[in-house]
Amino acid sequence: MPIIKKFDDIEFKFDDDGIKFKNLITKEDLVDSRVTLDYFELSAQKNLIIENSENDVMWIQILSGLINIEDTIIDHNKIIFIKGNKNIDCGAIEASNLVITKILNYKVHEKNPTDNFEKTINIINWGNEPILKSEHDDRKRVYLLSETLADTDSVKGELIIYPKDTSCPEHYHVGAEHYQFLTEGNVIAVLDGKEYELSKYDILYNFENENHWFYTKNSICEFVEFFIPGEAKTIWTQTTNVCTWSPIGLDINGEKPSRHIEKHVHGEGKNI
Repeated sequence: MPIIKKFDDIEFKFDDDGIKFKNLITKEDLVDSRVTLDYFELSAQKNLIIENSENDVMWIQILSGLINIEDTIIDHNKIIFIKGNKNIDCGAIEASNLVITKILNYKVHEKNPTDNFEKTINIINWGNEPILKSEHDDRKRVYLLSETLADTDSVKGELIIYPKDTSCPEHYHVGAEHYQFLTEGNVIAVLDGKEYELSKYDILYNFENENHWFYTKNSICEFVEFFIPGEAKTIWTQTTNVCTWSPIGLDINGEKPSRHIEKHVHGEGKNI
């Protein structure tokens, strides 16, 4: 069964420095404890020290505000991707909200793992990635993490944008689990035929082979979704509206994107 977590139902906690946070996905939620997801609220000039272990990968996504990491200013258009044993000092330049996702023992999810665990920090400017538009409706997609962007196939991440009164076809995934984290608006998730309303900062976690689709009514919806591992096969329960995505020649800020991605069916693109 999918896991649904309503943001408002999860209690805030405080760390030793008084920083507010919520545990959105915990190790106890999943049988294999493959991923955790935590939400933080930082007041201006507050510092959050984040630890990543040798066997894990972690990424920091800014929801609002500005963060200083290693003398680099990070806004909501960027993701900080960390491999290996590293302590990260996140300094809030202004009041900021962020989420931190961690894959535990990420090599388990790589196709060709090595014995060596890299130690890297990668600033991914997804705000300059190309927007892809669905050929059947007005949904849009932007890749956030991929093998090309993050140098690992243990995860693939996307931003999905739904206008009002929009839906996607029913489908399920084989080979990976994935979660959706709503960053804006509201959406109806249809899970094995049952409807559930999701709002900003709610979480939906889908295991393999679980039928799902989404639709909006009078509200837009934006969510990020991350697949672990990154490579999965998408199975459409109806073949008439297979999701095909084409570049529109712009990034999320209306400028020329940093690269070109060929038209492709979801899950079957090359060099992404």
